[in-house]
Amino acid sequence: MATTVTILGGGAWGTSVATVLAANGHTVKLWCFEPDVVQTITEKHCNERYLPGIALSEKIIATANIQEAFSGSTWIFEATPVKFLRSVLEQCKSLYSKDQIWVVLSKGIENETLLLPTGIIDSVFETQVKKAVVAGPSFAHDLAQQQPTATTIAADDEVIGKELQALLANNYFRPYLSHDVLGVQLGGALKNILALGIGMLDGAGFGDNTKLFLFMNGLREMVTFAKKLGAQPQTMYGFSGIGDLVLTAMGSRSRNLLVGKRLGQGQSLEQILNETGFIPEGINTVRSIHQLCQERNLTLPVLCGLYEVIFGEKTIEQLLQDLMARPLELD
Repeated sequence: MATTVTILGGGAWGTSVATVLAANGHTVKLWCFEPDVVQTITEKHCNERYLPGIALSEKIIATANIQEAFSGSTWIFEATPVKFLRSVLEQCKSLYSKDQIWVVLSKGIENETLLLPTGIIDSVFETQVKKAVVAGPSFAHDLAQQQPTATTIAADDEVIGKELQALLANNYFRPYLSHDVLGVQLGGALKNILALGIGMLDGAGFGDNTKLFLFMNGLREMVTFAKKLGAQPQTMYGFSGIGDLVLTAMGSRSRNLLVGKRLGQGQSLEQILNETGFIPEGINTVRSIHQLCQERNLTLPVLCGLYEVIFGEKTIEQLLQDLMARPLELD
């Protein structure tokens, strides 16, 4: 049955998910921070800034008025970078109702609080919100072009998960159900850090053997970290774990990979930000992971080592030397 859905965030990912919902017959109210994005979607039915070249359905209604975006919607999708998620949610506090179901599309861990997106939502609204997570290997442009794509839906409430599955699934978008809300979010966050590392190796001139060496050691750390935090280790071997990792670390549209490559070539974060206008989620997440490892006394040579390369004095070559010097036994 067609319904009205709200998406908070008119970036590439929020817009591409809007195309799926619109293709399924739903009306989508797309809240955009930038007035020019609202204007181009309204007047030209395209998002020239974040998703150029994609024609958008007239069922996608852009607005910069957050109260208007909420009107008539029970399903609230948030597609906001984790760095800005709390401030956006604060604007929504007066609009929240217990009947709403929130769907997390963001990937990352908030700095300082070390909360995942579901935790940020509960923290702001000061209650246990009905919610689910959608994560997995999916580039926005490919999805908006209706190329076959698979992701994971994670929900504690199986009824909510199945309702969301029915809302999204069609002949090119296949969301598979999981109950591991924590693990699905961790996979989506951690893979961005490893993609930065793979990109740094590429930028520094290392070959595929070395990239796979870092990849596999990083995947093992993802599994270890998920287990330590109480998630299901097997989730890291699904679409929202290794699936998302492969796409982000190898795919041509990966921002984390691109920024990592430029870091590996010796460019500074400040320079990259000035020239590209963005810093990918992995940069913020690696800070949170480093803090979590310190607080929980965890030894994760790849994930924490990449923090030292990006924000400390360690080089990517020194990180590789550290990994090569570790015992040969697999732990």
